[in-house]
Amino acid sequence: MRLEQHRCKESTSSCVLICLVFFIAGCHSDSKSANQQSQTDSPVPLNKPTQVTEKPVIKPRVVTATPDDWFDDLTSKTGIEFANQNGRDAGRFLMIESFGGGVAIVDYDLDGMVDVFVTGGGTISRESPVQIQGLPPALFRNHGDWNFSTVTSQAGLVRPIDYSQGCAVTDWNADGFPDVFVCCYGRSRIFLNSGDGTFLPAVDDRLLPDCGWGTAAAFGDWDGDSLPDLFLTRYTNWSLETDVPCYGKGTNRERDLCGPTSYPPTTSRFFHNSGTGTFDDWSDHLGLVATAHGLGVIASDLNLDGWLDFYVTSDALPNHLFLGGKNQKLIETAMEAGVAVGEWGQAEASMGVDVADYNGDGLPDIFVTNFEKEDHALYRNLGHGMWKHSTISAGLAASSRLRVGFGTAFCDFDNDHWPDLFILNGNPIYTTAETLYAQRPQLFRNCEGKHFEEISLQCGPYFHEEHSGRGNAVADLDNDGDFDIITVLMNEPIRILRNRRPSNDFISVQLHARNGERDAVGARIICRTSERNWTQFVVRGGGYFSQSDARIIFPCDEFSGPVSITVCWPGRRAEVFRDLTAGQFHHLVEGRGAYEDE
Repeated sequence: MRLEQHRCKESTSSCVLICLVFFIAGCHSDSKSANQQSQTDSPVPLNKPTQVTEKPVIKPRVVTATPDDWFDDLTSKTGIEFANQNGRDAGRFLMIESFGGGVAIVDYDLDGMVDVFVTGGGTISRESPVQIQGLPPALFRNHGDWNFSTVTSQAGLVRPIDYSQGCAVTDWNADGFPDVFVCCYGRSRIFLNSGDGTFLPAVDDRLLPDCGWGTAAAFGDWDGDSLPDLFLTRYTNWSLETDVPCYGKGTNRERDLCGPTSYPPTTSRFFHNSGTGTFDDWSDHLGLVATAHGLGVIASDLNLDGWLDFYVTSDALPNHLFLGGKNQKLIETAMEAGVAVGEWGQAEASMGVDVADYNGDGLPDIFVTNFEKEDHALYRNLGHGMWKHSTISAGLAASSRLRVGFGTAFCDFDNDHWPDLFILNGNPIYTTAETLYAQRPQLFRNCEGKHFEEISLQCGPYFHEEHSGRGNAVADLDNDGDFDIITVLMNEPIRILRNRRPSNDFISVQLHARNGERDAVGARIICRTSERNWTQFVVRGGGYFSQSDARIIFPCDEFSGPVSITVCWPGRRAEVFRDLTAGQFHHLVEGRGAYEDE
């Protein structure tokens, strides 16, 4: 297929009419996953596992790769073989089985090639009493040219750990080496990078108090003391003792996983980095009283006031926006800001989340993935701490209602400056939902900030396959100036997708703050050209249960000569880095540029 066929098509009145018909038909549908489940008055004892059954699956036709595909699957070439496990084979149908695992991109050995960290999940026993045990994560070192080696054991990561799900990256102790955080049912863990290729688990209870079932995490310097603090989302206070059985509709009343309304929501937790080797639980002090079924979180300066904010996606309850500020509180403002609910004011079952400037106005917009029979949510930033639900106007309505979105990436995959949307789909309900457990991923091309066009079937054979996807990350795995995709699937090997649309010239940058937290979470990076400015944001968290590449890439095929980048450091002066050479990676250190007012 020629390049011209990839270009965005002009909207027509007939297309609008068709989309409107589908939208109206869908908005009367019940959107809550719990409505596909019903609880019994006679609980099934936990010591009687149920046989796991599968719906018949219609296998997709075999698709041959073409030269015009946006991605090709290089998993076998990389040598990466690893699958996050959820314990489904035990037949227990426990709540923790629904959500899967995540992937973190981390250059743990600082060799300039980013490495891949994946959470292991866990096992559930068929025998009684029921035992839930964690599986170790996996770490794959990147040697370049798509060659990876498994270094989990050498890195000291084959250690006892609880049932794991999400993960995050931070330099917790500010020693210059990235550390890894793992969210667990039980006790979440920090693995400290020793700087010699190994990690040491920080197991001291004083470091991180036991906080129950942690799902997703994001780090950033909330109070301006130059140390990264931890925001941890939680789903519910579930345990084996509180487990309830759920069944699908129909005459056979088939056992399956429960929906979100089967269990009460709970609060997120905030842990302040004391700088003395411990985290202090400041959740109550900051007023984190809003409850959610938390599954996704991002940390960035979303209202551009110089203070770090946190956005939390919630399953079947309103999403949360916690704004930071000099008042030393986190103020929840999602409803007033317009980012709490769907187009018609209803709470949606939200999972993944990411941030980008999709329309080129320099403001951070928010994208959220939702459940079947719901539209995903695109919140366009209006400025002054306000957003507008723009799914319909952006052409995204009805495009994913027969799928359940988990992972996502708001990322410029074709290097035209406009961030596209990747969505990793899969149902959390095994067999009794209205859509299949295994689903195709999707990719929507951004048509110059005006609308999105689905091009999934032009993106390669992987986009024709059906899996139950969960976490994903994007990273420039081969340092060619574009973002590749890593996907985590339920009980299947992770997949590595190479981006085949690299830029001829690009600027790749990573920030190093000296007057604040090293990673400069919340900063804005602006590439200035004679025609317009392009803005990207330093975000932590995002996607689903995952952390993407920390580097920022600007394509510059149309530029001539050196490039200038402006960095708006969080709460500090803007600094210009001039005469950057294209086609190279640049480490931008605070204080080594020129301040804008000089």
